[in-house]
This record gives sequence, structure tokens and C-alpha cells, in this order.
Amino acid sequence: MATIFRLFTLLFLPLWGILSGCSSDENDVAPRDQFFVAIMPSAVTYENVSEGQELPIRIGAPLTAAGSITVSIAPQGGVTYGVDFTTEPDGASGTVTINVPAGSASAVLRVIPVLEDGFTSEKRITFTLTEATGGLLLAESVEHQLSIQDESLNVDILAFTSFEEPLAGEVNNYSAPDSTDLPNNPGENSVDHVSTGGEMGFDTSYVPGQKGGEDGSLYFGVTNVTNEPDEWDIGSFFNGAQAYVTSDADGLAEIVFDEVQIPERYNFLKVRLSVYFVDASWENNDQDVDEFDIFWRTEDGDETLASFRSNDDLMTDNGEGTGNVMVDEWFTFNLDVQNIKAGSLVIQIGTNSGSEIAFIDDIVIGAIE
Repeated sequence: MATIFRLFTLLFLPLWGILSGCSSDENDVAPRDQFFVAIMPSAVTYENVSEGQELPIRIGAPLTAAGSITVSIAPQGGVTYGVDFTTEPDGASGTVTINVPAGSASAVLRVIPVLEDGFTSEKRITFTLTEATGGLLLAESVEHQLSIQDESLNVDILAFTSFEEPLAGEVNNYSAPDSTDLPNNPGENSVDHVSTGGEMGFDTSYVPGQKGGEDGSLYFGVTNVTNEPDEWDIGSFFNGAQAYVTSDADGLAEIVFDEVQIPERYNFLKVRLSVYFVDASWENNDQDVDEFDIFWRTEDGDETLASFRSNDDLMTDNGEGTGNVMVDEWFTFNLDVQNIKAGSLVIQIGTNSGSEIAFIDDIVIGAIE
């Protein structure tokens, strides 16, 4: 699995380009038996790169005399050695010494990410070359920023949408007919979209036999409104200037996205999306159950990827209503698809109150070989 590097201007430059400016004194010249060592400024790797990420340490030429490099390790934020990553050689003490024998022109320090369950935010670690001995001298490029990102980002993107291409309404409203099919209405939020080759298209309708009936004032479809007085103020969408809003379905509505073809070379299929549930009295009792379900639909049927139910007050992140509360902030889910074949993402919404408002944004369908 290829690791994506951001190696900026130093990669593959001649040694003179890398090491020019190694000293502030123009007359300083390295002895002929010593060579400068430098490190590229930054790189990106992923949690599921099990073979680890080799840091790009560069030496000017094969050494005529053995030397050593001392590297300090400074995790940023809440990142912890042994929990989020390890190194070879071992860097538990906060420093690593790499011995470079005579005749070698490279030094190897490998960073091994730790794979965590669920979606994890970016982890940053600073590596600094602090000392060089023997046949080595430090160049000016001595600091390296490594970013470890969630494994779900290390995918080939097959389809996506953040609802930027569909039209948001001139008024933040959707008028639903007394029909199973829900068409777009002029000047209102789009509930259907035909792809033009960029974002996925989608079609919104009611599940047969569970239509909600005519309603002229729904918050449904693609919106660009982040602050609807007396209804919501979410600050911003997760990605971009638009998202899909849902509210009083008064039935069971579903958004069916375009079918995605899965080439045979892929062994893993993932869906990532972000949701936002407004603080409301979400119901889960003998009389009413608010439903929010995500499926992968193929010719074999529907595979459930996630189900959200409330604790009879606030929405939670599982189908029993006993999970973690999700309210008034964006939550991102990284979902694994088991039936890896051509299919469509389907989101079903069954709510019966205008205050039960949710947003969907930043959907990515990706695959890994």
C-alpha cells in the first residue's frame, strides 16, 4: 500500500542544493572525511501502514569514517509513544541514536503507527536531528514533522459528495407531495441530484407503504443555511458550504445514492460520513421510535452499516439507544462494508417532529487493495 509523502523541495535534489547554507559562514567547508546529514521537512503516513514509515534522512555521500546521529522525538498534543506509535530503533526514552558505518550513505529510523478502532484524528510527531558525530555533520534541515492519519483516509476514492453541486433552495424549505416519489421543487432545497461527473447523484423518496403525506413546510434536502432562527445554529457544515438536512419525515424516507462499481482488485470497502443531530426530544418508546439507518444496498439486499436510536431524549451512536450521546456537534463514522460488490449507499430517516433535525455531510466511498 503506497504511502503518500509530502516531501517538498528537498527530495532528489543534488547534495549541493540540500546542503547549501549549512553554515552561516561562507568560508566554512566540511572536512573531506565528514559529510552533512539532513532530513526532509515533512511526510504523511497512515495508521494501517503496518510495515512502518521510514523517515527520510539523507547523507551527502558514503562515509569515509563511521558516525552517529541522535534524533529527539517530540509527540504533539495527546500523542503518546507506545500507544499511538513506536520506532525502530526504540525511542521510548525520547531520543534515538543511529549508528552509521563507514561506506554507508543512509540512516534508517522507522516509525510504526498503532492502528486504533474507529475514526481517529491526525497525530503529529516532531523528529529533530540534534547531534552528529564521527564522519557526520548536521545540515540546516534538521526538523521533520510526521503526520499519522486515520486508515480510512488511505483509500482510493470511488465516489464522494459533500453536497456542493446540488442546488440549495432560494428558501430553506421543501414541500413534500402526498406521494412516494419526492421530486425537486423550483426554488426549494434539492432532494434529488443527477451527477455531472463529480459528486454522487442521489434520489430521495419514501419507502413504499410508508409515505409521510403532503407537507408544505419541511426542512429537507440540500441546504446552505447554518443558522435557522429558532431551529438550529450549527456554526458550519463539516465540509464546504452545503449539507443535506432532514427533519419531520412523518414516515420512512430514504436517500439512495448512485450505484458504485467496485473493481475486482479491491479487498476492503469503506464508507465515511459525518452527521450532526440537533438537540431535540428524539423519541424511542412504545409509541414512537425515531429511526436513522445507513445501508449498503446490492442485488443481494441491504447490509446494515450503522443504526442510530435515541435514549428517548437525545440521539445516540447505536441502534439500542444506549450508546454515546450525539448532540450539537459533528460526528464522523468510518464504516466497513462486508459485501464488496457494486452497490448504493442508502440512508433511511424516520422521524415525526419538525424539531428532530439532522444534517449529513462529507460522504466518501473508498476501497483498499
